[in-house]
Amino acid sequence: MRRPWTFTRRIAVGFSVSLGVALAIAAITALALSSVLTGNEHVSEEGIRHRLAVEQLRRVFSDKLASQHAHELTGGPSHLEDARQARLQFQALLLLLRTHEDGQKERGLLDGLEQAERGHEDATQELWVARSQGLSPEGLEGLRGGQEEARYQTYEALDWLAWYTEDTFTQRVLRADQAERRAFWLIILVATLGLLVAMGLAWVLTRALWPLHHEARASEARFRLLVEGVKDYALYMLDPEGRVVSWNPGAERIQGWRAEEIIGRTGEVFYAPEARAAGQPRGDLERAAREGRLEWEGPGVRKDGSRFWAESLVTALRGADGRLEGFAVLTRDSSERKRLERAQHLFVEAERLFLTEKEPDEAVEELTRLLVPELADGCLLFLLTPAGELVPRAITHVSPEKERLMWELVQGGGGPRPDRRHGAWQALRTGRTERITEVSPESMAEAASDAEELERMRELEPVSYLSVPLRAAGHAVGVLMLVSQRPERRFTETDQVFVEELAGRAALSLENARLLREAQAALDLIGVAAHDLGNPLQALQLMLGKLRRLPPSEPEKLREVLTAAVRHTQRLGRLLHNLLDLSRLSSGKMELEVGEVDLAELAHEAVERHAEQAAEVGSQVVLEVEPGVVGRWDRLRLERVLTNLLSNAFKYGKGHPIELRVERTDGHGRLSVRDHGPGIPEELQRTIFERFKKAPAKGEKKEGFGLGLYIVQQLVEAHGGCVRVESREGEGATFTVELPLAAASREVDDSTQPPGMVH
Repeated sequence: MRRPWTFTRRIAVGFSVSLGVALAIAAITALALSSVLTGNEHVSEEGIRHRLAVEQLRRVFSDKLASQHAHELTGGPSHLEDARQARLQFQALLLLLRTHEDGQKERGLLDGLEQAERGHEDATQELWVARSQGLSPEGLEGLRGGQEEARYQTYEALDWLAWYTEDTFTQRVLRADQAERRAFWLIILVATLGLLVAMGLAWVLTRALWPLHHEARASEARFRLLVEGVKDYALYMLDPEGRVVSWNPGAERIQGWRAEEIIGRTGEVFYAPEARAAGQPRGDLERAAREGRLEWEGPGVRKDGSRFWAESLVTALRGADGRLEGFAVLTRDSSERKRLERAQHLFVEAERLFLTEKEPDEAVEELTRLLVPELADGCLLFLLTPAGELVPRAITHVSPEKERLMWELVQGGGGPRPDRRHGAWQALRTGRTERITEVSPESMAEAASDAEELERMRELEPVSYLSVPLRAAGHAVGVLMLVSQRPERRFTETDQVFVEELAGRAALSLENARLLREAQAALDLIGVAAHDLGNPLQALQLMLGKLRRLPPSEPEKLREVLTAAVRHTQRLGRLLHNLLDLSRLSSGKMELEVGEVDLAELAHEAVERHAEQAAEVGSQVVLEVEPGVVGRWDRLRLERVLTNLLSNAFKYGKGHPIELRVERTDGHGRLSVRDHGPGIPEELQRTIFERFKKAPAKGEKKEGFGLGLYIVQQLVEAHGGCVRVESREGEGATFTVELPLAAASREVDDSTQPPGMVH
């Protein structure tokens, strides 16, 4: 017999049914919410990790390229190790992506990327091996083309992988949104059916939902840690109006703003003034909202106003209803990569310049125009002259007004001076680069010699400064100075290494030109020597033949022929002695045999020795000596000095008196020879003491080496003295030799000439 339904039983059954329904509602609700949250969390975390891994692939590949370029520039093994570590990290990321690959298409993209990267590595290794084996420039250029093609293919494969990852992420988000919608309506339906028991089961639902709430907070904390752990990228969010609502440490490191300073401000502060004036910030957001994402590359602005080259990815964030919620922005500082790309381009242009220009001086001058404005705002090129002077060869500036100001500053006394602690002479003497990252008012005041020069320097508005010596074969031949006037263009160590490499190539080109000129001068010397030595030898042979044919009964003719033969013999001796002294000077050392020498006695002997030559040219030697001018010198070498000076005087002052004077000055003996010939033009007076340089006389035949005055100067300086010339056109010339009365040096060292001197 069935038991009756009592009230208590009915209550118990009803309670049990209600409890069952409540439990069912709670279970269904819990499962639906868990499915939605877990699915969204999985899509969000997995998608972001996947996208970050793809972006990290691009960064690691770029780091590898930068390390390889740095190794090519500097040859440092540390850069090669950095490139190897970057490639290992690249391969590790590829392996990580393969473990989470989504279907055959992504597998194919990863395979293509791996193959392209391997092709680039093989092309790079092949180029390095070819360079070490001395392959021709044409062959190296072909290998560089293959390397560039492999690099482009790798970047293209990275772009395809990034696109596919972004597209997959978007599709997954959409599917998750659809699943969330279905779950939402299911929850509403079940909640409606269980509305009567909701009050009784509230505490059950609360206890059931609490763990889910805790897990959501933990997931949010993990996501925040992930975002804040990204240091190499600026990752922040904007609201639909373009105001900053979140800010990670990477953004603070790159942009310079702290979170409390930037949150709530518009993102326009990250754009350059000209971009803001053109409406680019609003245009970028509108395009990102319209297309879903936007990639752009251009100049960014930090908090302090300095600029950097930025790569940015802007992604529009939309809610389940399609309404725009804001924008996610990912920015990277790619300034170093741009610097390396510009350096590579400049190297190619400089190489082409040095190969196509016939004159190295013109090629080096053109180099200044190549560096402006690509690397600097102003460039000055100084070259060392044979006389040891540092003179400006080329000055270039982006502003014609400031270029004129730089010329005025250099030519008006503000140029390089040996007594300055900074500048071109300092770099030339030390052979080391001088780099001032930030030019301060104090450093300008220290470099200026007076208030006027300081004011001109301030008008140039220098911000950063770089002075690089042009060194080749162990010595400097000039200085290359770069000036920047923009705060965002301060010279870095990378710029220094690059300019030093360019300066080395320019100096090598100049040094090769100098060696070629010296080789040509040596060939000319051989030709002139053969001619000038042959003439007196031939004349001497004719004289001796004539002397052999003359009868002894004609003593006057015999004396005349003998006199002419002696004259040619003396000329031949002078030529041979000059060549011998030149050989000793060129070898670097020449011994001096010092002893007590009386200049007055030496002058008398020289006048007697050249009496016949003076009579032949119709010149009277007027001798004025002060007795007792005695010092410790090399008598033979001083005779050579006096002989060369008198020979020049007879040659250019024939028919006029020659004045020879010996006197004592403060601690020196002075010897001067004056002629009354045509004189020497002022522009030639600095060069007549150089090798193979002569002061041309009117109607003069092309004979002589142009070594006499050069040897005079070298022999006088070997004694610790000096020689100078004073002349005006049409009034003759006076050569003055001053010798210290103290003991002379025992040897001559030709290496004491100014570095880079071209004879």
